[in-house]
Amino acid sequence: MKHIRLFFLCLLLLGWTASAQTSREELLSHMDLTAGNYANYPAPTGHLTPAPAGYEPFYISHYGRHGSRYQTSDKAFKRLCKQLDTALSIGLLTEYGKDVRNRVILAATDAKGRAGSLTTLGARQHKAIAKRMYDNYPSLMSRPLKVTANASTSRRVIASMENFCAELKELNPSFEITTAAREEDLYYIKANKSIVVPDAPLDDELYHKLKKFRKKMMAWTPQMESMFTDPKRARELFDPYTFSDDLYNVAADMYCLPELRISFDDVFGEDGMINGFRSYNAAWCLWEGLMPGSKKSYYCIYPLLQNFLDEADAIIADGGSAVRLRFGHDSVVLPFSFILGFPEATGATDDMEDQHNHFSIFRLIPMGANIQWVFFKKKGSKDILVKFLMNENETAIPVKTNCYPYYHWKDVEAYFRKMIKDANLVWK
Repeated sequence: MKHIRLFFLCLLLLGWTASAQTSREELLSHMDLTAGNYANYPAPTGHLTPAPAGYEPFYISHYGRHGSRYQTSDKAFKRLCKQLDTALSIGLLTEYGKDVRNRVILAATDAKGRAGSLTTLGARQHKAIAKRMYDNYPSLMSRPLKVTANASTSRRVIASMENFCAELKELNPSFEITTAAREEDLYYIKANKSIVVPDAPLDDELYHKLKKFRKKMMAWTPQMESMFTDPKRARELFDPYTFSDDLYNVAADMYCLPELRISFDDVFGEDGMINGFRSYNAAWCLWEGLMPGSKKSYYCIYPLLQNFLDEADAIIADGGSAVRLRFGHDSVVLPFSFILGFPEATGATDDMEDQHNHFSIFRLIPMGANIQWVFFKKKGSKDILVKFLMNENETAIPVKTNCYPYYHWKDVEAYFRKMIKDANLVWK
């Protein structure tokens, strides 16, 4: 029987691996996916497997990225406006180039003073996630509960937490909700830079490969060339890679601001936007240490895992029920999903040309991305079950179970505590 269970688990994992492939058709049918970590939060499948007979939810432990936002800096806008103004002043812009410049100015004007701020769409995303959390677990969420929420000190993260909690409070006024955004909580809310991460022999080589790959991906498109009366001279005036990369980031961020009705997809064309996604897809994979042979930057996320484990043990020992919310950043959600062993996060390769066929950041860290652990218990039994959700969809971890997508907490805890111990973390 055990072998049969393992066989079906392998089939499930193979299915997830296949779903990690990113086809051109998929990207073109949802162009916002080409925005990578700027992508809109996807609607979850809605399929949640009922718990085994007699088990009821009693605790939800969550970490979520902020919702859609403005770019965190106005540097790209400033560089683009300066370069396009220069090109205009010397007669280097075509009519199409002047149109693109006007759009950049409109977007820059709207973004002025709002760097990193949550957008209207970002607020809606968190309200919707909160509403589904409430609806998915009525036996838990319909009663009085203590809800504890912490956020990083970033404005967009605090605003995301406030929108999420406001929605919960509206749905159930009996919730006792406590919110905080304190420096002393950043050791687990953000990557903990006090942890010493050993160098990796291949890191320099991988970063060299990444630099070459990104320059190739961000090559000027025919449409970008057509912005200038003399493309060769434009390339001499501006660094071609920086110009293209800045413009891609502006194009990606427009998906966070649908009310502006501004798009730059035409400047890149289908291939250009896909290549922009591929550039950042490979970069995020290396930055966070998910690429084979790279520096294990994800060690800095282990304090968050420790926090999840310790707080779960505390609520189980107390015998009560609660909801625990944490709000932060994509730079935490991505490596956290990796150390948890989610199939969506563990297929990375050092072949950057082929990376998108194994690993896709839009599946993991779109705006509003979140990870949820949902705990269940049965009256008269000491057995605690837990299941894992990636962006509200059930997913797997590398722990044996006889009741997938549910796992026995004693097995899960033992696995993750051993992982932390085996890491032999060194602190500065």
